[in-house]
Amino acid sequence: MNKILKSLSVSAVAILALSFQTMAQTVQDGLRNLDAERYNAAETTFKQLASIAPTAENYFYLGYYYLNLQDGQVDLVQAKEAFAKGTALDAKKPDPLCRVGLATVKLLSGDRAGAKVDFDLIKKDTKNKNADVLFRIGEAYTLSDKINDPAEAVINIQAGLDIQKVKNNPDYYIAIAMANLIKNDGGAAMTALENALNMGQKTAKIRTLMGRVWYQGKNYPKAQTEFNEAIKADPEYAPAYYYLSSLFTTFGKFPQAAENAKQALNKSEATPAAKLRYIKLATASKDYDGALNILNQIFDTEKDPIKFRLKGYIQTEKGECADGAKNILEFLGQASKERHLASDWGMLGRAYACIKDDAAKKLNDSLAVSNMEIAIEKGDSTFDYSTAIANIYRASKNWIKLAGAYEKNIASSKKGGTAPDYYNLADAYMRSRDYVKADTVYSKAIELYKDSWLFPYMQKARARQYGNPTDTTFSAAPYYDKYIKLSTDAMKADVKNAKYFSEAYGYLGYRALLIEKDTVKATEYMNMALKFDPTNTKAQQVLQSMSGATPATPGTTTPPNNNAPNGASGGGIQPKN
Repeated sequence: MNKILKSLSVSAVAILALSFQTMAQTVQDGLRNLDAERYNAAETTFKQLASIAPTAENYFYLGYYYLNLQDGQVDLVQAKEAFAKGTALDAKKPDPLCRVGLATVKLLSGDRAGAKVDFDLIKKDTKNKNADVLFRIGEAYTLSDKINDPAEAVINIQAGLDIQKVKNNPDYYIAIAMANLIKNDGGAAMTALENALNMGQKTAKIRTLMGRVWYQGKNYPKAQTEFNEAIKADPEYAPAYYYLSSLFTTFGKFPQAAENAKQALNKSEATPAAKLRYIKLATASKDYDGALNILNQIFDTEKDPIKFRLKGYIQTEKGECADGAKNILEFLGQASKERHLASDWGMLGRAYACIKDDAAKKLNDSLAVSNMEIAIEKGDSTFDYSTAIANIYRASKNWIKLAGAYEKNIASSKKGGTAPDYYNLADAYMRSRDYVKADTVYSKAIELYKDSWLFPYMQKARARQYGNPTDTTFSAAPYYDKYIKLSTDAMKADVKNAKYFSEAYGYLGYRALLIEKDTVKATEYMNMALKFDPTNTKAQQVLQSMSGATPATPGTTTPPNNNAPNGASGGGIQPKN
């Protein structure tokens, strides 16, 4: 009997030892899943641990899980509940890590001062000799993008490192790196990550963070290398695919971005939060059909009004503009103002601009402009709203407002406006028949183009004529002359430019005849005008007049169509100058 009891006792000890060993490994499995954004698997692990073995350690990790959920989904209520259960296990000497957890909940709730008091008391009670306590306090100051203190984080984590006899925990250095990323100190962050990498653990996570440092510093090739190394270390590590997708979007390599977005979803878990993240990635990578497919799967059950924003953005990009406007308005109506983005107003304006409803076009154009102007005022730079607004005015032939739009663009430009900006402004003045202003602004365009594009000379000459049709001094002559003299043989040989050369020579011929009284030069110029355009009736009339008839008085011609340069907005044919 004693032998049987002894045998059973030995077996029980063996089973208990095996149980503890399994639990220790399971905690690490839970943390690995948490790092890889497999949140369902992590939650299952930590909940089972706390249920099977309700120890302070297991309650701490359950609470820790709730503090590290995806994309701001932190659950402070459940975290506090888990940490409270951990501290309640020993009323006389509550677990210090669970106490740190409770203070972290207080910190993330916005009570910085209260959390600091609690942290200091915990450090005092542990005599500042518990490395894990110091580490977790430091880490707490890095968990939130909004409520953090990088300096306090580094002080506490470094204190924990100083106490450790065997410095083999990469999490300490990872947390230091996160603190430095918050304060945008890429060099210090990279140094910490290199220290972590040397320990040979959590390679995928560390490589991904290294990629983030390079990405944040706009060193895209090195960022891509690190993300690829992370995937090589662990092909199932979802965050690496997520950042690689964002990187390819930055490059404009949208097919690769879309593929990595799908991988990020597949390698994590198809939770609503993971799907929302995928939808954002897929939308950014212009995979609108893929994004809409997943969005429709969760739309009816998803409570977050962000679903309306995402659907509205996608519909607008797909040309389903009326529905897009409706959904963006729904988001703006349901979501708190703190969640509104400048791009929401911009996309709403874009939606109104592309609604195909002739009966309501004037109203929709007005709403498009007003909403895009709000986006500009709020600092949205994700889209060229200024050009879009100008195109609306151009399409409706509202030249006065078009000129006003270009005036505003130039006034708000940090560089003071480009050559095309001034050309387009002058063109708008020409179309609104404000020739005096057009004349002045063409001078600025000519200055900025530095003779790389000659057509502004032609337009300035016309502005001079149209602004003063009774001008007897032929003040437009220098600009026609410049247009001719600066033009290359190839430009003169291009039939698309023929009418411009004919016009210029004809005007100079008038001047030679009426001002210089030089019939030889006048004849030469008029013949050149006819060479470029045999149908130039005025040149024909002048040549006839020099044979005895009275020459025609130089007058105005019909204002020309817009001939916008490369990079300038607007329609019309561009002469090949």
